Amino acid sequence: MAAALKLISHKLCPYVQRAVIALNEKGIPFERLDIDLASKPDWFLKISPLGKVPVLVVTGDDGRQVALFESNVICEYIEDTQGGAKLHSRDALQRAQHRAWMEFGSTILSELWGLETTGDAAVFEAGRKSVAAKFERVEQALGEVIRGAFSAQV
Repeated sequence: MAAALKLISHKLCPYVQRAVIALNEKGIPFERLDIDLASKPDWFLKISPLGKVPVLVVTGDDGRQVALFESNVICEYIEDTQGGAKLHSRDALQRAQHRAWMEFGSTILSELWGLETTGDAAVFEAGRKSVAAKFERVEQALGEVIRGAFSAQV
């Protein structure tokens, strides 16, 4: 019997979406429980050392529960333990590149949050320029991937 998976989440959290996408892409059944981040339940704070979502609660065949936190860690666990299509290349270098870009994406998300929450126009403008430059870098990298894939087919 496979481990039961419960994803503790918040509807608007992009880091939760990373875990949801990985689970859905692999066709893995899971329970999702959304919590109010403005009023975090005590039980949640006991299993989430950082007080953040997502948290994946894994219940083994023996009934023991383990809480995994941080979206990248959760995605690695899903990739390492669950069936379905592989989300990353078997090639170690390509896998490392994927993980590096995931971290780059996390940096963009953090900067976007800063834009959403600042009331300082100068801070906003500097952040906007930084995020725009990062998106340009992502577009450049995606263009390189697409050109490489197209060249390989020709």
